Amino acid sequence: MKKDKDKKLTYFLRAAMMVLTTILIVLFLVIMSMVGKIQGTARVVNYAGLVRGGTQRMVKLEISGAPQDKMYETISSYIEGLRNGSEKLNFVRLDDEDFQTKMDELEKYFDELRSEILLVREKGYENTEIIEKSEKFFQICDEAVGFAEVYSQKKATGLDHLEKIVLVDILGLVLIIATELIKVVRFAAQNKILQKKVYLDEATGLPNKNKCEEILNETEPIPVNELVAMCVFDLNNLRTINNNLGHDKGDEYIRSFAIQLREAVPEEFFAGRDGGDEFIAVLKGLDHEGVRKCLQNIRNQAAEYSRQHPEMPISYAAGYALSSDFEGSTMRELFRLADKNMYIDKNRAKKEEAAEKQRMNIRLLEEITEKGFQFTDCIYCDALLDQYYVLRASSRFFLAEDGSYSGAVEQIVQELGTDENRKSMRKKLQISYLAEQIKDKGEKLELPYQYRKEDSICRGRMTALFVNNTEDGRLHHFILGFEPFQNKNENTADERTRLNRYYEQLKQSIVENENYAEALLQTANAVYTVDLTNDKLENVYYHEAAFKVENDIQTPCSYSDYCNKRSRYVTEDTLENYRIVDSSFKLLKRFATGAKQVTVEYCETMGKENKPVWLQKTVLMSRDMVYDANTDKESSVVHGIVLFKNTSDFHEKEQQEKVIAEKQKELDGADVSFNEWDSLRMQIPTWKDVFLNADNPTKRVLVNKLIEKIFVKEDEVVIRFKININEIRSKALKKSGSIVPENKLEDKSVILDSLKIYPNPE
Repeated sequence: MKKDKDKKLTYFLRAAMMVLTTILIVLFLVIMSMVGKIQGTARVVNYAGLVRGGTQRMVKLEISGAPQDKMYETISSYIEGLRNGSEKLNFVRLDDEDFQTKMDELEKYFDELRSEILLVREKGYENTEIIEKSEKFFQICDEAVGFAEVYSQKKATGLDHLEKIVLVDILGLVLIIATELIKVVRFAAQNKILQKKVYLDEATGLPNKNKCEEILNETEPIPVNELVAMCVFDLNNLRTINNNLGHDKGDEYIRSFAIQLREAVPEEFFAGRDGGDEFIAVLKGLDHEGVRKCLQNIRNQAAEYSRQHPEMPISYAAGYALSSDFEGSTMRELFRLADKNMYIDKNRAKKEEAAEKQRMNIRLLEEITEKGFQFTDCIYCDALLDQYYVLRASSRFFLAEDGSYSGAVEQIVQELGTDENRKSMRKKLQISYLAEQIKDKGEKLELPYQYRKEDSICRGRMTALFVNNTEDGRLHHFILGFEPFQNKNENTADERTRLNRYYEQLKQSIVENENYAEALLQTANAVYTVDLTNDKLENVYYHEAAFKVENDIQTPCSYSDYCNKRSRYVTEDTLENYRIVDSSFKLLKRFATGAKQVTVEYCETMGKENKPVWLQKTVLMSRDMVYDANTDKESSVVHGIVLFKNTSDFHEKEQQEKVIAEKQKELDGADVSFNEWDSLRMQIPTWKDVFLNADNPTKRVLVNKLIEKIFVKEDEVVIRFKININEIRSKALKKSGSIVPENKLEDKSVILDSLKIYPNPE
């Protein structure tokens, strides 16, 4: 309906415009005619005045005796022209009755005046009526001029009316034209909007795929003298954001990059969205250095945005191709080349991100270890993006490598929770709750768990550790670690179970570290690499927290010479063991028989005090093919990895237990009389002496042997020791029949069920 009304209005306006235009043309013609007549009327008025003045002058000259025949003819022609019009004089005939009547009178009286002038020539002016008649003629001329002026005024008034009509007509035309112009402008604006919609990506504000394709579809090759760079951009992590945070956040991610791209790329260059998470930019007039600078500006812009918006950092890959490198290429061909370079950059970025991620993981795991946590499994979580990835995982860990943290919470609750505690566990694992509990370095939240698996009860503990905040104080990253508890019967498991557990830990150490050497250093104090075939000690690695076996090794050097040099520090009783692996020749001989691993243990004396240090030395051997560029030949080389582990603590513990066993044996086989009790008692080390002289591992052993059970209550800790006074009385019998007095036993003696020794109770 509205469209029909607009159509009818358009037809009406166009018809009105035609009518008004026709009227305006007619009026212009009429006005031009009237203007011409008015101009002629003005000349009539002017010349009527000349006739009046000229006649007076002519009469005066005639009176003075100067004949004016020529002037008479001129005035006579003026009068004739004033009456009937004259092309020669450009006079128009005034269609005014009063004027024409007066001009008839003027013409007749002028003839009379002529006759009187002739009499003046004959008789002199004193004898004629020349003065009176000239005055009369002047009056008639004056009246004729008046009539002419009145006529001219009428014409001017008519012209004025016509001008007003023309003005109204023009105004109508202007209004119609303005209306049409507005419609045209509106139509043009609508067309522009439509065109803009055709080429505009509403989500980002950049030109859309249609515009990009229009540029790429240019068939003409790029001129040789022109520099055109095609840049291609592809966003990373869009799928992860869509899956974890929703497509709205994904659209926001795309829009944020588009804004940074448009701000970083100079305004004179094209930048558009080619669809999905892909963008292009066309840079003209820039060489390689200029293009790289522009791309770096984009990087810097995106990095600054990511710093300010850690909840959605921008990650993308970029590639470009320059027309000067590919002469004769079209825009489409240049795009394909840039796209290939983009994927090269994406792969390089993924490798760098992976390496940086691994370095960060190692650093985080080291910090966890330094804080005393022994997580079998742990995940690294981003509270802002609701994401996680596995930092450490055992073979039995139930979470995927990465994903949504909120989704992981639900799985954790299902796996480790019970019907009674799932609600509470879910609440405490929420990011909002964790943000309130862990706000700074060193803060943690421990969540014990317990669940039934088949016929057994499984227990453990989850620990949330703070990692960092955003600049505005919001929780950004945290670690959620898992510690399953072993049951008592598992603690006494066979060697197979222990080996499996050790293998699990070693495998995880290899996964977590940058290289195999770093992984081995988790279980060894030092690692040497040796070229056994060429008898060359190549590299030496030390664990940061370990003592150094040798401080002045200059690698590369001879492995056999090094071992020979070190042999002077080896104790005599362990030298035979040391010599098993003290040369490349001996190790190669063992490798030839099929041995891939050799382990020996020996003791060295170190320092000024010649302190004994026990070392376990393990050599792992393998064969490699080596290519020599100088000889252009390949050869077989046997390499070895030498692991050193300090076992001094174990030997000290073993020695302490040996001493205790010997004392135990002496006591068990001794015949103690009452008289000998005091002297014997003084020879046995007291618990005080044992603890003062023992190392920390031995102290721990002794304490464990003493303590039977620990009861932990809310307000107290109760420790039950392995002490039985009744057994002291029964076991303190002497063969002669004498018995140690009860008061002495109760007062000063105790017995340990496990060790069966009688210490001094001091």
